[in-house]
Amino acid sequence: MRKNYVSPDALAGIKLAFPNAEYDAETERPAVFIAADELIALLTFLRDDSNLQLTRAENVTAVDWKDHFEMVYHLFAPVPLHWLTVKVALDHDAPVIPSATAVFPGVEFEEREVYDLMGIVFTGHPDLRRVFHVDSFVGHPLRKDFVPPPPPNIPRIRKEGF
Repeated sequence: MRKNYVSPDALAGIKLAFPNAEYDAETERPAVFIAADELIALLTFLRDDSNLQLTRAENVTAVDWKDHFEMVYHLFAPVPLHWLTVKVALDHDAPVIPSATAVFPGVEFEEREVYDLMGIVFTGHPDLRRVFHVDSFVGHPLRKDFVPPPPPNIPRIRKEGF
């Protein structure tokens, strides 16, 4: 099924409300690029605007581009049935972004997953802790610079009598 993305007119309306937002209206799958400090205001606008009605966060994830991280928010509107992607570039040395849980409470677990696997910190998150790894685990396994720890030293069990 081909997804319907937000129309160029709607993107122009977003640009009016958020002049610092960047996007290419000509791309097949438009994405709005916004600074971290404007993210919550943009997400609230996209959710509450009567023309956009992007009321569901379908997916929240992150990409490690070696020199920076990119947070990716896939938003969906059941009526009028369209999608939009929001992206935020973050500093690779100190990736920090406001939590979107105040706008979309359902992203709580996905932000925890991104925190655990990528090391991105979500300020204002109600329960930011690791999901897959114990608290003492060092590193974030989906980062490109992650070096896995050596396997545990398990002594061999010698079978006798066979």
